[in-house]
Amino acid sequence: MLRPGGALVHTVRHTGDAHYGAGVAHGDGLYEHGGFAVLFFDRALVDELAVGRQLAEVHGFTEGALPRRLWRVTQNLPG
Repeated sequence: MLRPGGALVHTVRHTGDAHYGAGVAHGDGLYEHGGFAVLFFDRALVDELAVGRQLAEVHGFTEGALPRRLWRVTQNLPG
């Protein structure tokens, strides 16, 4: 639940990540690799999930030695 004027900030791994497509495919961008199931987002999915909110920012960054490639997504609920 997000109140009007509130912000939702979350991170997602995206399809530019080195592990995208590796491991066991479970469909819809979900892959199991090293005992973990990871959902990889493309930009269209980020946009689709922001419907009804303002997509304020999609900021790319890396994490770890691999490195993992992620987006920090900021959405605002108008109000």
